Amino acid sequence: MDAVKPKIFFLNCTLAESGIDRLNKLFTSILTELEIDFENHHLTENITSLDKFSHLIISGSALLVSNENDNDKKLGEIIQQFINKRILGICYGHQILAKALMKKNICRKSKTPELGWRYVSLVNNPLFKGISDPVFYESHLEEIFELDKNFTIIASNTNCDIQSYQFDNKPIWGVQFHPEVTYEYGKRSIKNKLVNNEALRKYYYNELVDSDYLKQNHMIFKNFIDSY
Repeated sequence: MDAVKPKIFFLNCTLAESGIDRLNKLFTSILTELEIDFENHHLTENITSLDKFSHLIISGSALLVSNENDNDKKLGEIIQQFINKRILGICYGHQILAKALMKKNICRKSKTPELGWRYVSLVNNPLFKGISDPVFYESHLEEIFELDKNFTIIASNTNCDIQSYQFDNKPIWGVQFHPEVTYEYGKRSIKNKLVNNEALRKYYYNELVDSDYLKQNHMIFKNFIDSY
């Protein structure tokens, strides 16, 4: 690890105002408990110098990566500033990170979307140290595909072949699932999604046996901060 104390730039890409605050509070709780230094910022902010940050986390979002939008360029520029540092993309962040690194659209509508708690098969990787028999919260309608040889796929499940990747053996990762989501946060998110779109119920899964088991998922953030 660098001699300089690590500091995370958390980029909140949530669209709904109420969701922005909820996600900031969730990450604040997790990173504070792990004694990790960080700052919360939103995608709409005017972001200039990022020199003081050693790590970047890109959150999930209702934005669809398969569609070109005005945020693609901005996110690409932010990612480039961290290309020799450390990056973790989550859900939408996982997808937009791969798109920026590949410099092409590698995201499509999933034939088997996921909503709820899913078992994910992990390979041995520093990001997953201390995690066993993992079940993660999932909430995605899209997926990435056809990554090039610079990417190593390190997690999958029956509905999604690329649940996680590492780029070029660097401390740059994407995870389709949500390691940050607690049981109560997930329940509320699912309820809100089904109220707004009952058709999503057909994609709902619950493979979670014990909600206390989710606490181990936060190890991903400690592993990320300690990486390399």
